Amino acid sequence: MLDKKLAKIDWENKTALEIKNLIRGLNPIMGAYAILRNKKIKIWKAEVEEGNYEEVENGTIVKVDKKQGIYVKTKQGILHILEVQAENSKRMNVQDYLRGNPINELEKFE
Repeated sequence: MLDKKLAKIDWENKTALEIKNLIRGLNPIMGAYAILRNKKIKIWKAEVEEGNYEEVENGTIVKVDKKQGIYVKTKQGILHILEVQAENSKRMNVQDYLRGNPINELEKFE
């Protein structure tokens, strides 16, 4: 039985690979989600990238590239977000999302 609590991404304790597998496992049933600016964002597609940003907390957006996507620090590795769905919106690639919803580096997912 899948529980909604399972779908919330745990940035503090999970690696990029574990989060990617959670996203992949919940697609298309319910989608994994994170909270940014007190709004739920479902993440439908992501990849794992290498990188080390020890100076920032897990769940922090370390890079925003309007053509490539959003990069978030995890316990181990970087999660490269490729496809999202904002609250009350449709599923879209991250490039389209960033056109209407600018995100700044060093913002943090809850």
